Amino acid sequence: MKWIKFDVHTNTRDAELLGEVLEECGICGYEITDHVPLTEKDEKKMYTDIPRDLGPDDGSSILTFYTESPENAAKDFFSTGSSLRDEGISETPILPPEELIARILKIVKKRQAFLPLETPEITFCQQDDSLWKDKWKENFKPFRIADDIVIKPSWWESLEDAREGDIIVQIDPGSAFGTGTHETTKLCLLSLRKYITPDTTILDAGCGSGILAISALLCGAKSAFCLDIDPAAVHGTLENGKNNGLDDSRLTAIHANILEDSDAVYQVCQPPYHIAVANILADVIIPLSHHIGKFLERDGIFISSGILAEKAGEVEHALSKNHFQILEKNTLGEWVSFVCRKNR
Repeated sequence: MKWIKFDVHTNTRDAELLGEVLEECGICGYEITDHVPLTEKDEKKMYTDIPRDLGPDDGSSILTFYTESPENAAKDFFSTGSSLRDEGISETPILPPEELIARILKIVKKRQAFLPLETPEITFCQQDDSLWKDKWKENFKPFRIADDIVIKPSWWESLEDAREGDIIVQIDPGSAFGTGTHETTKLCLLSLRKYITPDTTILDAGCGSGILAISALLCGAKSAFCLDIDPAAVHGTLENGKNNGLDDSRLTAIHANILEDSDAVYQVCQPPYHIAVANILADVIIPLSHHIGKFLERDGIFISSGILAEKAGEVEHALSKNHFQILEKNTLGEWVSFVCRKNR
């Protein structure tokens, strides 16, 4: 698929006003890039422990949006919305790039009569998503995460160093987090392996690609219940489960937010579980530690990761406060994982 990428070069003061202009032109989605420092509130909304390196704020701002290229299957028009082909979905006129830019600038000129709005520079270029949509696959190759556990991309046909008795976990992360290469995922997998028995039931809160639950099942766990706030992650988990020969009698995944809908999730997932695992972020694990205990049996195990070393103290305090006994504190690089037992 080929696309036309538009960049509207402006300043931070005018960015919001130009966003309104784009919406008036039928542009339903756009991205704003600038160097404005994030507030503490904004950082928390991002659910990340990793601050963005924005660089110095030079006052510039770029609004980016895409339309379809005329070289696609339908060559007689452009879509000016979110790639919808205007089949009665939108009343927005269909315009080629030069005309769309002219229309944007015309609206800007009208608004300049009563607003201190600078004329933006608008550039466009053609891009082919086949050049980048699967680019990341070049760096995702089979690798051994433990002595007898190998993570294999779904598109990789054979393994050169396979050993007898190896557990092969086939994963296609798609748009979901979890290839096993990240330190936090590895910490969880290695800890999880220690506590699995044939009777083990697992709750995976924030399943991503499903790599933790699927690996646990292939290592001998009885069943796993997964949930994620991203519907794409739920779909990916179920697809990865099928690719590993797991059906819905052993692997379940739902779209849910355990922090906001804890009681509803409890009604659906049929606890208690032997093990709960959460490879998310410290700022999510801290409030999650207040809820996850009720999903575990007495003496159940909670494995958490995605925690930067600088946040480990806060997470440890939250776990202790919510009646968990720390059994292990494992580190890999700058990341920390906790294995703890429910006390009551």
